[in-house]
Amino acid sequence: MKRFTALVPIDFSEASKCALAHAINLASGFGGEIHILNVAEVPTRALSSLPLDFVDVVEEERMEALNEMLDSFETDLPPITKIVRSGIPSKSPAEIILEYAKDLAVDVIVMGTHGRRGARRMLLGSVTEEVLRRALCPVLSVRAQKKACLLPAIEKILVPVDFSDATEQILVVAEDIALRSNASLTLMHVVDIEFYPFYGLTVDPAQLIERNMIDISMNKLNDMVLKLRSRGLKANWETDTGHAARIVTEYADRNEVDLIILGTHGRSGFDRIMLGSIAEKVLRSAHCPTMVVNTSNVEVTKQAEWLVKPVVA
Repeated sequence: MKRFTALVPIDFSEASKCALAHAINLASGFGGEIHILNVAEVPTRALSSLPLDFVDVVEEERMEALNEMLDSFETDLPPITKIVRSGIPSKSPAEIILEYAKDLAVDVIVMGTHGRRGARRMLLGSVTEEVLRRALCPVLSVRAQKKACLLPAIEKILVPVDFSDATEQILVVAEDIALRSNASLTLMHVVDIEFYPFYGLTVDPAQLIERNMIDISMNKLNDMVLKLRSRGLKANWETDTGHAARIVTEYADRNEVDLIILGTHGRSGFDRIMLGSIAEKVLRSAHCPTMVVNTSNVEVTKQAEWLVKPVVA
């Protein structure tokens, strides 16, 4: 059976070091391995005037820097493969990352969201967003914060659900991580209804609709939690009203959640539904790492062999 494999794109920022810490934690829990990938962007405009061995020198320097980063971890490391790829004008760093992930059939990509590229621009919105949108495997996004770096252990997982067909895909990933890390799962549904002000003399119909939706969500959440508990998971549920991204991030911060797992349809432009709205807002504002599961391809989670490996007690 295929071994669990995590891919960590490294740009030597603090965020990518935080991402590597979380990848080490995941790989250790799954008995897997890590591939760390650095894309060395070469200044192609001046390439003709550079020494012939310039690319080789850059790659050697990057490989040495990767070794130094690994040496800074005072813990037992899982098997790690180090790769340095030179960027080319026709391919963006995101494309190189995605191609490597697809060729290797990695199980998860772990990457920082405040990396550097060019003029110190934020990575989320460029490389990370493209990877999140197009990756065929779950992507764990880690912000450059002390909390994210110093507390890589996963004890509390928050899973926002919308009761769509994609919910089951997200739960498959969440259940497996929770079982292997002995973490608790909290399922959350946020009822978000916006209407124009009601000026009638009777009961506001929006309040009746909202109350009805809350009752329905409570019943559905309770049924889902009972199923999770029957499979040996520590699970509970929460429901609330308001703007979904704000409610999710505030709950996660208030309850010291270690990981948020949510879905995206992986669409771009006018058709993008979650990434760019709820998912992206959570990614930008959550104080803990966030794992995004691309639910546009139902086969993604079904084909991930690490999701059906037996849990070792």
